[in-house]
Amino acid sequence: MLKANQLSHILRAGLSLLGVVFLSTPAAAQPNAPVVDEFAQLLLGIFDSSTQAIDDSDYLDVSVRHCNVVVKDAPAQFASGRFLALRQSVSTSADPYRVRILRVFSGSEKDAVNTSSFAPKAGIDFSDLCFKPEAERVVSFADLSEERCTTTAKKDADGSFAGGTTSEGCPSTRMGSVRMTSEVKLNAEGMSTWDRGWDAQGNLAWGPAKGPYRFERVSAQDVRLSQLAAFFSGKFSNAEQVEADPTNFTPVEYQFCQIDFADEPLRPTTRLMLAQQTVTTPARVFKRNRIYEFFRNEDGKIAVRTNPFNEAAVPQDICNRALNERRGLSKDILTQRDTCVLTFDWNDAEQSFVGGTPAEGCASNFQGAVRMTIEEVIKDGLIQPWERWFNAQGEQVAGSKTGPYVYKRK
Repeated sequence: MLKANQLSHILRAGLSLLGVVFLSTPAAAQPNAPVVDEFAQLLLGIFDSSTQAIDDSDYLDVSVRHCNVVVKDAPAQFASGRFLALRQSVSTSADPYRVRILRVFSGSEKDAVNTSSFAPKAGIDFSDLCFKPEAERVVSFADLSEERCTTTAKKDADGSFAGGTTSEGCPSTRMGSVRMTSEVKLNAEGMSTWDRGWDAQGNLAWGPAKGPYRFERVSAQDVRLSQLAAFFSGKFSNAEQVEADPTNFTPVEYQFCQIDFADEPLRPTTRLMLAQQTVTTPARVFKRNRIYEFFRNEDGKIAVRTNPFNEAAVPQDICNRALNERRGLSKDILTQRDTCVLTFDWNDAEQSFVGGTPAEGCASNFQGAVRMTIEEVIKDGLIQPWERWFNAQGEQVAGSKTGPYVYKRK
């Protein structure tokens, strides 16, 4: 279920995408121009903005799904083109916030494609269309509201499409706006959409100011892995905790950023975050870097490894570099896979991940220990690990004895 803050964010962000979903051409319709079918084919499937959302909390992780449908009893003027069904939701929500039937048809210029949308009439629910067998994806034209704002996209030489509304945009009354504009780009890798509303004075009333939403095409989704990565993303410090209790806690800072391997992209089954840790003690400052690997174990539980890697092969400022550079690393940088695996459960009431090592812990020889245990709670912008090391007699030889370290996003 969508929460109130998600709905508010959706409205502010202008997530009124022109949502593209296809409807198959009726038997009596005229053949489509090739460019119409090309555009429609690029829209089919699942897209999400999780990669952008992990890097920038101003953007939600949004899922967009398109599928073929049939519209029956459509008037003659709608006989040509393709009709599409769109389902759009915050990825962690079971409820879509936008469902539309779209019409994709030829534009007035060569290699141009128009898209318009139909909302379902009151009481009509199309939200599960894309989960039905294709033969059952049939809607009646009588169940559609009036055709809305039309956008135009033109095919480029590289086979991608770019376009949007005209310069004036389309009428809008959302959040004090009088008109809205949309910019759209679509290719085989994904799409970007930039929907914005403007007031009578030309000021931005809703929609992202920084730039478009970027959607990647995905074969499947694991929204919890994406959410876990987003919770870790950014810079963290336990400065507040150290100020309150400098005796028991040492200053520690982290910077986490998402990475991927160019030669073996892993998502959606695995997410990778690079962690740069700085620990400041009275004697010295030392650094410890790891690649955090988020995946599902054999039991389907969310699991985390923290792997060492060849730091000489990775720029020290990697987390300050552009996303495309961070996603172009070689998998050969991993020097080994950590045998200690933490597992987590999702606590919906607390909106947190809760877990840690197995009850018996993991093997460790740190400061004379034979094993170590971790209990951890992870929320958005808050990481609380309690790491403890024990010797063969069960005595704690390292780690906090008063409670977990508390790292907050800076």
